[in-house]
Amino acid sequence: MNKSIGLIFAVFVALSVSYAFSARKGPPMPATEITLNNALLLDTQRAGQRLVAVGERGYIFISDDEGGAWRRVPSGVETTLNAVAFADLLGIAVGHDAAIVRSDDGGQTWKAVFSAPEQLRPLLDVAFVSPQHVLAIGAYGAVFESTDGGLNWNERQIVDGDRHFNALARLADGTLMIAGEAGTLLRSNDGGANWEVLPPAYAGSYFGIQPLAQGGVLVYGMRGTVLRSDDRGDSWQTLTGEGAGSLFGSTMTTDGSIVLVGQNGTVLGSRDGGTSFKRLPVQGSRLWTAAVAAPVAGEAMIFGEGAVARVDAASGEKQ
Repeated sequence: MNKSIGLIFAVFVALSVSYAFSARKGPPMPATEITLNNALLLDTQRAGQRLVAVGERGYIFISDDEGGAWRRVPSGVETTLNAVAFADLLGIAVGHDAAIVRSDDGGQTWKAVFSAPEQLRPLLDVAFVSPQHVLAIGAYGAVFESTDGGLNWNERQIVDGDRHFNALARLADGTLMIAGEAGTLLRSNDGGANWEVLPPAYAGSYFGIQPLAQGGVLVYGMRGTVLRSDDRGDSWQTLTGEGAGSLFGSTMTTDGSIVLVGQNGTVLGSRDGGTSFKRLPVQGSRLWTAAVAAPVAGEAMIFGEGAVARVDAASGEKQ
């Protein structure tokens, strides 16, 4: 799940400034081949046995051999894609310009089904409530809903105000939760028909939600803050305080371990089901944005700015 508007904006500003003031003498250079190692990826999910990664400029990469080889597939858009979700082989990816693209073959092919660039509201996360019912959320309180498997979308307003909604997840018992700007936490007990605002547990912004195996949930975000609830958000326990890099992505491995990733090369691991975390030694990127479980118990693949690594939740980077 990484998902920060400020982060993406800063990256693009830096790239634009660098290009504007760089020397451009001599003949044109050959076009740079876009690969996983020179793209900023923002989310990765599984579609059956396939890995699907999305990121800047509408890039989508897929791997059918657990990350051994990747190939880029057309997305139908050129705007940044922030998040992707699958229900079996049906996939939805969302991004800037309120862009929504859809795949019905496990990420092999994609078709643009919705956009609203005039609204200037990027979509930051997406989740399936059921194979037919999909929710997408984003900046300034944006909520879009589909009840036909992502073919058609309608906008909703679920609460007053326009705070950014950064993350959306379905918990083990079916509860839906949204986390966002300035400590925003929302909960729905009826599949997204109605939402309640939860009392603030933290004043900073959340960038991600990680459901846990036993029905608990983690929310995480600014300055490395991680909170845990075992009662669907009625109460929260702070697991890590501010001080580390902001956290943007997470996964639960096949044995219930948790891996969180973020800014300043931050990778945190938990082998006790998300009760405690420790910093893991991982090289390769100063910015990690997404994580997905690997087949080996306790291991995950993490994705960042021009880098992919395999880590163990207990010991860190694997060769």
